[in-house]
Amino acid sequence: MIWAIARREILGFYTSTSGWIALAAAQLLLAWLLFLQLEVYLKILPELTARSSPLGIVDLVISPTLSSAALVLLILTPLQGMGSFADELRSGRMALLLSAPVSSWQMVAGKWLGLLLGILPLVLMPLLMAWVLELGSAVDAGRMAASFLGLLLFASMVAAISIWLSSISEQALTAAAMSWGLLFLLWLLDGNSGGAMALLSLNAHLSPFLQGVVAIQHLAYFVVITLTALGFATHRVWRLGGGE
Repeated sequence: MIWAIARREILGFYTSTSGWIALAAAQLLLAWLLFLQLEVYLKILPELTARSSPLGIVDLVISPTLSSAALVLLILTPLQGMGSFADELRSGRMALLLSAPVSSWQMVAGKWLGLLLGILPLVLMPLLMAWVLELGSAVDAGRMAASFLGLLLFASMVAAISIWLSSISEQALTAAAMSWGLLFLLWLLDGNSGGAMALLSLNAHLSPFLQGVVAIQHLAYFVVITLTALGFATHRVWRLGGGE
């Protein structure tokens, strides 16, 4: 049942013109940013070589591009997920869904999985572009794997938050605005200030993955927020179905 719901969400994404336009725009933007970074890198390469600098193409080209990919995910995912439940609530189809033989958590998991698979190309495209650079330079496979894991965890968290906030509003744009507000708040928190800000800072937990560092506290950050958002969404759907 989860896969049936996810498949419906994926088909809705890839049969719409807006979905393809969003993917194409994201690809063009990321390719442009990659080439800009590469152009700057090639200009300063002689100076880096003369100084025996440890900085390489991964530090100065690939990591900034992957960080930009995370920002693109942060912007586009709420746009794609804002109607997951909001459209169902506004159109009245939610009552029909709640009458189906499917539990609240299955409905939420299906919506979340469908959204995550729908935005997966936004995770894979920048990584594939980075691998292409291996044709002319050495790319650290371990660091690339860590970057992929970080972007995948990030996408999972953003999708979960988008699904949760879509479940509490009948207006899709309101759901998207709430998602952007929360996500940008986490994104802009200063991870170097210590205390709660460092604990909640999104960049402080994503950046280590892009640098090739996989640590339990960073894994836990994304997993806990993802499961919490999905739990809130499940409770909301359960309440809509008459749960007390």
